[in-house]
Amino acid sequence: MKFNKILSFALVLPALAALFSCADEADYTPAAPVSGPQVYFHEGVKTDWTVTPLEPTFSFDLTRVVTDSEANVELKVVADEASMPVFNIPSAAVFQAGSKTATIECLVNTDAMEYDKPYTVTVSIAKEEDATIYAQSSATFTVTLPAPWISLGMGKIADSFYSDKYFEVEIQRNELQPSMFRVVSPYDQIMEDAELTPNEGPSPYFEFEIVPAGSSLGSRTFPEEFVYFPPTRTGHYYDDGTYSGEVYAYHTAHFNSNLCSDEEVCFYNKVVAYQEVNGEVIPAQVFLAPLYYIPKDGVNFNESTAKTEGMIDIIFPGYVPSDYSVDLSYSGIFTTPDGTVHAVGNLSLGSDATDVKAIVMPLDVDAAAIADAIAAGELEAMKVEAGRIEVPFNAEELGGNNFQIIVAVLADGAVKTVASTSFEYYGAGNSNPWQSLGTGYYTDDVILPLFYKHAPLTYEVEILEHTENPGLYRIMNPYAKSVHPAGDDDYAPEGMFIEVNATDAEGVYIQQQSLGMDWGYGEMQLVSNGFRYIEANGFDVVKGAGYLGKVVDGVITFPTFKQENGSTFQAILFMGTSGYLAGMNSKMEIVLPGANTFARNMAIAKANTTKREYAKKSFSGVKAIKKINKLRNLTAEIF
Repeated sequence: MKFNKILSFALVLPALAALFSCADEADYTPAAPVSGPQVYFHEGVKTDWTVTPLEPTFSFDLTRVVTDSEANVELKVVADEASMPVFNIPSAAVFQAGSKTATIECLVNTDAMEYDKPYTVTVSIAKEEDATIYAQSSATFTVTLPAPWISLGMGKIADSFYSDKYFEVEIQRNELQPSMFRVVSPYDQIMEDAELTPNEGPSPYFEFEIVPAGSSLGSRTFPEEFVYFPPTRTGHYYDDGTYSGEVYAYHTAHFNSNLCSDEEVCFYNKVVAYQEVNGEVIPAQVFLAPLYYIPKDGVNFNESTAKTEGMIDIIFPGYVPSDYSVDLSYSGIFTTPDGTVHAVGNLSLGSDATDVKAIVMPLDVDAAAIADAIAAGELEAMKVEAGRIEVPFNAEELGGNNFQIIVAVLADGAVKTVASTSFEYYGAGNSNPWQSLGTGYYTDDVILPLFYKHAPLTYEVEILEHTENPGLYRIMNPYAKSVHPAGDDDYAPEGMFIEVNATDAEGVYIQQQSLGMDWGYGEMQLVSNGFRYIEANGFDVVKGAGYLGKVVDGVITFPTFKQENGSTFQAILFMGTSGYLAGMNSKMEIVLPGANTFARNMAIAKANTTKREYAKKSFSGVKAIKKINKLRNLTAEIF
């Protein structure tokens, strides 16, 4: 090894000698002498600036190498069409004798700038002979005029289209335009809670402006104050294979030709309450009623609800909203010794619900209209407090057997909250002909399969049977919040049922009846398809045609019908005057409490599957998806 190292070194010596020999023989041409001031932009020059109307300037230094005399160095300014009116930059830099640097003061025209929009300009040394080849001879400057937003503190926001939860957010006010406000990062937490993955992400702010009464928007002048907001990206990217794109929250006034043709529509976007802060009156709570819209495809999800509901609730810092909440349930009948019959209920009230009145009315009357009549003094009602309430009524005068307790919370002469709960009463000494059979199983192939395209859901329900008409059943509370696996606040109230006529086990049908829900398309009413033919053709004919359902071993099923386009269905779900296909999976089924062991075990297995599925889901996420899928499914499945 030692020998090899020595040999290698010896071989290198001739090569080095040759190299030095060549170097000695090479020609050398010196560079041309540097002349001029040799001006340049320092490597660390500040290029990003913010300006204000009070301080509309920025500056930068130019540096030179040769300093023995005064020098005027011409500058070249390049900007695009939008930026050119913004910048006023001197045409030359002036160096004093002996000075190494010259400071360039630049004026910015803030009147020509939009808030938060960057404007750029490139400044370079105009003449090559004035610059140096050893440093940068140009620099690009970016100037921004920040919107004059000041923080009011931390408030809250909730968007019920996606989630019922309130999230803490910063709320800011525009210092120059005090009627303008914005919520910082409004949808970041909402999208996370709804389990919806953003694409481009939500808008960083939700801006809104209080428009005073007498203001004009488009071609109309509005007599009342309302709130306007520009289109705001929610961060939700929707894609069902037919429609896709970013979902925006749009003010209905944006669509001048339709949604806001009725001026009242705009007023659902409003300041609910004001408060005084440091001697100044500012909003305390704001409701917004947006239209959720995909601009790319021109598709909206909630035209009806945008017209009637405040979907977004913004609560300003320091404000605690009034609590007029009501929780009402029916618990029975109480009769006094003088024979007066009372409907007994359990009542829970919010802290601000102090003027509360109750009345018993027929089930088919509109509770909200009754509450308005009470507030106007047109209808006398009983004053009640939280706890057990006993509301007298005369069943004979009201008529029928189906009633409701209506509770109205009043404040300042107006109705704040309305609640109702239904019950049945058959008169003194008469027993209720509807007797509970116990727990059965209902397979919902109506609501979520239609709105959400979810697989049919099987779950436990109480089933009643009419004692005088055996085979006449009631499926209790199938769409109540407390019973349905995906039940939510916009589901049916307690006491609703589906009545199924199986008095003839070979000819089962569901007459058209309300489900107690309205999701913006009109009242939901369900009818088995076979029943639609009975009036015109007679029960026996329709039964013989196989159009009616059957009871086999305690299980009620319904036949499947097929449209020309291949769609299958078992029933019709009416919403308002329009009908939509229901039972599209041919899974509408009722397992009675007395069904055979095999049928019950199968129902239990399907119900357990449903429970497992919904145990893994965020109910707010399900609610959001349910709502935004309305348009997709309903337009495709119109009957």
